[in-house]
Amino acid sequence: MHRRLLLAALSAAAIVLFAGAPRPAAAAQSYTAFTADAQVKRGLFPIWQKGGHTYLEISPAQLDKNFLETIVPGNGVAQGPVWWGDTDYLPTELVRFERRGDKIIILWPNWYARAPGNSNAELANQYNFPDSVVGTGDIAAEDATSGNIIFDASSLLSDELDLKNIIDESPGVGYRLDPSLSYVDQVKAFPENDVITVSQTWATDEAHVIDTAPDARRLRINVVYNLVQLPDDNYRPRYADDRMGIYDDIYLDFSNDRRGERLLRYLVRWNFDPADPTRPSNARHPMVIYISKTVPVAYRSAITDACLVWNKALARAGILNGVQVRMQPDDPAWDADDFRYSVIRWLNEATPGFGADSQTLFNPLTGEEIRTGVIVSATVGFNANNTWKNVVDPIRYGRNTDPVPAKFVHDQVFATLVHEMGHNMGLQHNFIGSMAYSAKELQSMPFTDRNGIASSVMEYAPLNIWPRGTPNGEYYQTTLGPYDYFAIKYGYQPLPNARTPEDERPTLERWASGWSDPRYRYMSDEDVSWNNGHASDPRSEQGDLTNDPIGWCQVQMHMYRDQMNGIGRLWPQPAHDYEEESREFSTFLNSYLRCPGIVSHFIGGQYLSRAHRGDPGANAPVVPVSRSEEKRAFDVLDAYLFNGDALHVPASTLQHLSYDEWAGYGYTGWPGYGNLPEWAYNPPVRHDYALSARIARAQNSVLDFLFQPVVLSRIAENPTESSGQTMSMADLFDWLHASIVSKPLARASLPLVTRNLQLAYAAHLETLVNKPAAGTPGDAQALARAELQRIAQDAQHALHGRLGSDRAMAAHLQNLIHAANGSLNAVHTR
Repeated sequence: MHRRLLLAALSAAAIVLFAGAPRPAAAAQSYTAFTADAQVKRGLFPIWQKGGHTYLEISPAQLDKNFLETIVPGNGVAQGPVWWGDTDYLPTELVRFERRGDKIIILWPNWYARAPGNSNAELANQYNFPDSVVGTGDIAAEDATSGNIIFDASSLLSDELDLKNIIDESPGVGYRLDPSLSYVDQVKAFPENDVITVSQTWATDEAHVIDTAPDARRLRINVVYNLVQLPDDNYRPRYADDRMGIYDDIYLDFSNDRRGERLLRYLVRWNFDPADPTRPSNARHPMVIYISKTVPVAYRSAITDACLVWNKALARAGILNGVQVRMQPDDPAWDADDFRYSVIRWLNEATPGFGADSQTLFNPLTGEEIRTGVIVSATVGFNANNTWKNVVDPIRYGRNTDPVPAKFVHDQVFATLVHEMGHNMGLQHNFIGSMAYSAKELQSMPFTDRNGIASSVMEYAPLNIWPRGTPNGEYYQTTLGPYDYFAIKYGYQPLPNARTPEDERPTLERWASGWSDPRYRYMSDEDVSWNNGHASDPRSEQGDLTNDPIGWCQVQMHMYRDQMNGIGRLWPQPAHDYEEESREFSTFLNSYLRCPGIVSHFIGGQYLSRAHRGDPGANAPVVPVSRSEEKRAFDVLDAYLFNGDALHVPASTLQHLSYDEWAGYGYTGWPGYGNLPEWAYNPPVRHDYALSARIARAQNSVLDFLFQPVVLSRIAENPTESSGQTMSMADLFDWLHASIVSKPLARASLPLVTRNLQLAYAAHLETLVNKPAAGTPGDAQALARAELQRIAQDAQHALHGRLGSDRAMAAHLQNLIHAANGSLNAVHTR
């Protein structure tokens, strides 16, 4: 809690005030007459309630002055896309109240443009960067003595949070705000903030859109407004740096035309305000984290540890007792939605949509964090227990009956929460953190206990598990990594001799220069945008481990394939249904199929560096991946994904992989009958497992990636950008042809997986030839045409040896020839 708010006296009541149809503006009353029969809660803005409506009182000193406003959901819908307390929908906004005649205008001032010390540029900014008007309110009363104004606050019933676009997931059947069923539900007033909770009803004419309410056509979603006094403290902004993974608050700076660029970036961070910046000292403004009573008792210890471990990094930076943890007090006046409290809250979901998510709000003028917190899905505790029984125990010990060790559950919850607390400290994701350590180091318990399984808790590190008979370190990230200490130093260590952000720059530049050290490297979300081809560095990845992801993936795929092959030994357990075996098979299959995508990113890849010129050990910003490494990656795809026998599962196992057909009362598949929600019954189309279709999705995903215009362009140009040898465009098509076409056609027969893959490959080539995406290199289009010709020739040759011997095989080859020739004869369009 902010130290200035410790003296705040609670004045709150739950009052239901219905908002009727819009009413015509009435003439303003005298202040005395209006307030005589009204109720008031006095805080930052006194809140008046009268005649079923809510009003705010504002003083002359508060007009035309900036405040802060946050808006979050006051409840969730037990699935995506709305979660209780989630701050991700809307950042903290500045809010200002201006008088225009008999109305108060509520607007969000534009803070994007700055020009400190340059009055002409400031004036230009005002004229060219628009504000946003979010509401108006009729003046209901005015005090002739004080000048205070009471105005109608019913505009808060409108959709300021933009829930319309948040929950409108199905075009044509989306939800709309129903004003007749919306009302102000609760108001609370404090000296430096007001809390107003509005209950909104969102309606649709469809019966099954969001099925977690008794009537899915009408969802009640509370919206919590916090109006907050701007911080008035000794906070000094600190400049951000592209080598450091700390969130930044970005502005356009028009104050100085001699700058290299207009963008000005401040760090987003907490103001711990150490008592003595010249030596280690206590934080005068600690980050106090409250654990909500919604959090199960079993996980509170791990969550507390995950919060307090950040004090180790802060202590190295000279800040003591910076993070404190408290339980939600037994006080009916305490409210998790009150802006003054940073809260960890637990969310139960019918359909889990996430694991955990940090909730950080900051002052847009400075980057100073003003509230933090974490929302945690109940799937976190559920997964912690099931991962041991369904993955670790079978792989490491060959069983699934051993009780789950308390340490394992603690460590899994800890790893989730320490990551989210890192976000609360301002740290971004770091997806190159897994490259810091070798396989041997990750197999060492002493090493991983000291250093973690990645250089940063901000990595998306998977379970660190190795085959039985191999040493195994910690399963999860159980401590801060070296990068975390590095980033906290940059973000928080006081520089007592500096007076301005500019004074800090030389020291910050020196600190950030360590990027090239594998322990301190940083790459984030933009560096894993593989779906659109933007990402190019295969070291920046989610869900991989070790400084050799290709080798790690080979070990993992062997391990998970072994588990699939022996699935019937442990599942289903006696007297359990066979869906249990199907679920476990999916667990292992999904882990197996995660790796081909990781490995494929080496093909056409480029190692990137954020290091600045002159930084120690700096490489060039772009260094293409070598041909030998690209070929090594492709050989893994050839052996584990494109090979039709890579996942050969016996019929005796596939016969067991199904699901429980159990609809219950109200099955909606019968027209006009029942109202069973989808979370209760949402069966797959097929009763069997459809393994070949799941493998095909993974194969097509890799082909989609390899044929992205950006990836093809990198393959085409990497040879000109490398001092060594990289793969050529011809290599790509030669490797694919050998793996998918020529080697399989030399066999006596082809499995279904291979036949499907060959047709899918021809379809991808047809797109390259006849409907290439914008930016596709001409060489790729030409080689795709040649490849279709080669497929037709090879298939024709194979067909001659099979006519009359295998009718299905002959038909497939004829189909493949037809697909290739048809693509070549199609009308070319671009």
